[in-house]
Amino acid sequence: MTITFNEEIFKKEIATFSGLEKEVFTFVTNIGCQIIRSILEDKDEALRKEREKNRYRCKGKRKTSIKTRLGVVEYRRNVYRDVQAEETRHVYLLDEQLSMDKIGLVSSEVCKQVIESVCESSYRAAARQLSENTGLSISPQGVWNIVQQLGEEREKTVERYAELSDLKQGNGSVESKLLYEENDGVWLKLQGKDRAESGVSKEMKVGIAYDGVLWSGGKDGKQRRQLDSKVSYASFETAPDFRRHKEGIIANHYNVDEIQQRIINGDGAAWLQKRDSDTDILVLDEFHRNKKITECVKDKEFARTLRTLLCEKRIDELLSCIEAQINSTQDENEIDGLNKLLSYYTENKASLLGYYDRGVEIVETKAPGKVHHARLGSMESNVFTLVGNRMKDCRCCWSIAGANHLAALLCLKHTTGFAELFRPLPPLPKPEAQAEAEEDEDGDILPAAKIPERVGKGYAFPHSFSFKEKLLWDKGSSFVTKFSDLNIL
Repeated sequence: MTITFNEEIFKKEIATFSGLEKEVFTFVTNIGCQIIRSILEDKDEALRKEREKNRYRCKGKRKTSIKTRLGVVEYRRNVYRDVQAEETRHVYLLDEQLSMDKIGLVSSEVCKQVIESVCESSYRAAARQLSENTGLSISPQGVWNIVQQLGEEREKTVERYAELSDLKQGNGSVESKLLYEENDGVWLKLQGKDRAESGVSKEMKVGIAYDGVLWSGGKDGKQRRQLDSKVSYASFETAPDFRRHKEGIIANHYNVDEIQQRIINGDGAAWLQKRDSDTDILVLDEFHRNKKITECVKDKEFARTLRTLLCEKRIDELLSCIEAQINSTQDENEIDGLNKLLSYYTENKASLLGYYDRGVEIVETKAPGKVHHARLGSMESNVFTLVGNRMKDCRCCWSIAGANHLAALLCLKHTTGFAELFRPLPPLPKPEAQAEAEEDEDGDILPAAKIPERVGKGYAFPHSFSFKEKLLWDKGSSFVTKFSDLNIL
């Protein structure tokens, strides 16, 4: 490989160091693009010579390009027809050999940089940062396009996880008898048609799942708390779709067959109150439980009394105290607030106590002594970390689809990472009939019961036909006869 270049840059008159830095950066990235192009084309030529010639028929070179950290690399590569494939199939051996993961014409490394930037700042700021720190020149619209494509791919992946979960075929490998789930919502402002249809704002549902808590020492000597094996999901979807997709993500990470007990923490909203098993334990989030007193009770002394009863786990006395206060006051506004509080606590009476205060036996974590039981209450922090910090306030307005796409990427960033975006979709299991048919193909003879009645559509003989008049040899004759009426000796 030989690369030639001129040295005009060293002959230029550079007035400032910043100007020198920019000139050298541009020069080096251009050289890098030439190196990548040369390596790719040399590799492609080597693959052409080494290929299975009986299988891959070369159809010539095709020009393409790929956007990399160094800039846009234009190169030519051979395309081949796979003559052994049942259907017409063309392949690029170079792409397969080098596992060139990309979205459109953008390399996976550039995509990761785009996501990292977008998860921290606006599309405009991300475009400016990428243009300054790489050899690319990318617009805010270009960044937005990449995020939407990646978000759509993530949606397809999550749907596949849900399909596998529905079939009890999840691919999760983490084994734990205990799983914690916490859910909440965050209201985001909408724009455009979605604003006209759904209102100024809409609640995005957010959920996390983890198997316990890890404690480690921090720099200041304080214990640092970390959720172990955390996965998350966020979306504007309806409650059933949200639960289904969240369960798909859990089943892709955890071996759900090993889970014996789930502890579900939420704010008491209707979409969170569904139990899938008798072993599931519903808990009313402590933050929302206490916040409701602040919202509904004006008398600070009475509010302090209610909090004391809650802390002492005297639930029946708590409800009786609220009823007595309702009957003893004449203030309609106060009565209205107390009625809301009483209704909220009555509907969630079974969930008011923490799971560890109910006398229920809780199974061990996957690594007792290392992974500890959680006291719950992590959701408010996670709502801010996963969604609120990037998508709420700051004059941000979203379309429903755009918010779903970015939220999906944010959840990956703060849990399992972006590598999952560029993996192929896990296959669905084959139907039993197809699996049995494939097994029969490996055998000697099919049983008579499994032989199909007919293969294909066959040839449908017409009930009637006539010859065209322009044919000279038919002499104008025509007839109509049923095939079954023909006498064949």
